[in-house]
Amino acid sequence: MSAKVVIVPEPRVKEVGDKYFKFDGFANFPEFLAKEFNVPTGSWKIVVEGTEKGSGKAVIRISDGIIKVSGDPKIYNATILQLITQCKNTLPQMYIEEELKFKFRGFHLDVARGGVPKVETLKAILRWLYLLKYNYFALYLEDLFPWDKYPDIGVRRGRYTTSEWREVVEYGAKLGIEVFPSLELAGHMENILTLPRYMKYSEWHRPSEGCLDVSDEEARSFVENLLIEALEKTDSKYIHIGGDETWALGRGKSLDKLGKFEGPRLYAEHHSRLIQIVKSHGKTPLLWGDMISGMYLRETERAKWGELLENPIWREAIIANWDYSANDVEYFKKKISLFKEKGYIQVVCPGFSNWNRYYPDFDNALKNIENFLKAAREERESVLGFLVTAWGDDGEECLFSFLYPLILATMEYAEGNGKWEEKWIKLTGEDPKVYEIRREFGRSQISNYIKRVLFMPTKDVKDLPIYDIWRKTLEKARKLSLPKDLDFIRQCLEVGLRKVEGTVTVADFLRLAAIYADLWLNERKPNGLERVYARFWAAAAQVELERKLTKG
Repeated sequence: MSAKVVIVPEPRVKEVGDKYFKFDGFANFPEFLAKEFNVPTGSWKIVVEGTEKGSGKAVIRISDGIIKVSGDPKIYNATILQLITQCKNTLPQMYIEEELKFKFRGFHLDVARGGVPKVETLKAILRWLYLLKYNYFALYLEDLFPWDKYPDIGVRRGRYTTSEWREVVEYGAKLGIEVFPSLELAGHMENILTLPRYMKYSEWHRPSEGCLDVSDEEARSFVENLLIEALEKTDSKYIHIGGDETWALGRGKSLDKLGKFEGPRLYAEHHSRLIQIVKSHGKTPLLWGDMISGMYLRETERAKWGELLENPIWREAIIANWDYSANDVEYFKKKISLFKEKGYIQVVCPGFSNWNRYYPDFDNALKNIENFLKAAREERESVLGFLVTAWGDDGEECLFSFLYPLILATMEYAEGNGKWEEKWIKLTGEDPKVYEIRREFGRSQISNYIKRVLFMPTKDVKDLPIYDIWRKTLEKARKLSLPKDLDFIRQCLEVGLRKVEGTVTVADFLRLAAIYADLWLNERKPNGLERVYARFWAAAAQVELERKLTKG
């Protein structure tokens, strides 16, 4: 009965007594939470001694049949759910004090690069976010927002309907999580600008570059309409207006028109207008921080773009300061200081390193998250909070189910003591040996090479120095019954090894395609699957071609 009890994030005070009490359910747990988290009805009572909504603080006292609580309901209810999840039929005598450091605790999910999650998938993510005490959920949509004025945008890529969007927003609101759109209104607009009706708004001669010609009044009016409708359909106080990686800005039609490069000025004027539109609707915009600082540009361009940092308009926004590298804490403190010194409000944005992969690179992601958030904690007076990111570049192959441990780890690094792995095992009930495989699949030597080994020509990958690690991991994995998603990764490694050993068959790749399609369709709309599915069939064709060529 004295099994260790965990809480995410680690509370300021956690005292566990020597008594355990039989738990049969609650007589008065909040109805919506009880339904969504399958909380049993019973004789236990929750006594609310005081409420401070949104404070991030909570005090919890557990005795026989009674839990006395005060503070923020979203915090103490989430903690109670964590306790009954791991303790089952008993609850320990406990005293808990919680006080979260960051007001903004967010997760930013890319759903626009090929894998559009079903509403039920988003609801499951929202439940996990609630349990872990997040309060914001941003959906990166590009062309997938339900714009009534432009019904042709995103319709072939699985865009959300207005009813789907409202269902997700309202579900989040019931959990106390604000759901808001993350848009692109200057760069990354290729899925809009490649549509015939909107090609004329492209800055570049290739609309697939995705950059808007912001020197054109009609183009500006178009994206302002996109923003206004999104604002009208957003309940949150926040909306993300994008603004990242607009490298082509000022180099195409606007250059022809103006006769000189005016990218930074055009950027500032355009985003100033967008910020003012957001403010006029009583909301606060978020803006990616890379272009206004020039932080990721070539040295020759960094200074010119970096002049934007002096523009006082950015004080009207929250700067989303993103960096996905595995650098040390001092490096990230300097990144934070860049905006801190100008007096700008910011959220730090680490990343899950799940893009361009079938499985996240845990090695890079965890180091990035730990050090960026440690720096943010040390610079807390200038950091509103965090917005951890999961991107989907090149088809969003990485299943959303693989992100759950990293969502937990982020909260523990941000607000707790960083010891997240035991808490994952306790809250999910996962076999520690299965968790060990989950973590090993996330080693850089595995996660960063699965796609490469499966889909590149054999001659280009057969001598990579990774296969001993793959074999050792597979030796452990074969002894376990793995969840379907992890078992798919196991089979990817098996097929990859057979490929470099010369024993792979066409059927191996077709089997992987079928397994992956089922996993995709379990959590996503079908749109975009054909792109990823085709890669497995192309790999099967390559096997057959290599066989024929070898046979002579």
